[in-house]
Amino acid sequence: MGLTLTEGDLSIEFTDALNGFVFDQMDANLPNYHGIGQMGRVDFIVEIEETLIFIEIKDPSNPNAQTKGKEKFLKQLEKGELADTFAQKFIDSFIYRWAENEVNKPIRYICLVTLDQALLINLTDKIKEKLPPMGRETPRWKRKFYEICLVLNIESWNQLFAPWPVKRISSELSDI
Repeated sequence: MGLTLTEGDLSIEFTDALNGFVFDQMDANLPNYHGIGQMGRVDFIVEIEETLIFIEIKDPSNPNAQTKGKEKFLKQLEKGELADTFAQKFIDSFIYRWAENEVNKPIRYICLVTLDQALLINLTDKIKEKLPPMGRETPRWKRKFYEICLVLNIESWNQLFAPWPVKRISSELSDI
């Protein structure tokens, strides 16, 4: 089954998805309404045969983004605040899905950030430092909290996950 999910000006087509939805849905009239605004939440959750994929998207390079918003985002990146935010969104999303009894496969956490990859180079490690078990040995644990954690931009995402292309919607519309 093919599945296309959209966040702002970006869309991702998952050609082999078994299931997927907008996890941060805050419209009470829609079926995947989250309902707990105080909990952080990733943008999408996608299920493929072997894993669940939690996806967080930040698009400071959106052509419609305000300059102040992009500057604020870059300052948050410099100060390490984004790592805190991304880690908390994953943890809260995991707890929510666990409480729904829906954590039945290994989880991959992928953050898509539309900046130059050089600016994102340390962000993956900073997020991992904040996710349990925070780099420590956990001999009593029988399962990993997450299988993979990555921060990618559009280009690196499309290279690594070619079957799941990310597209900028406004670029496609301007080509018509």
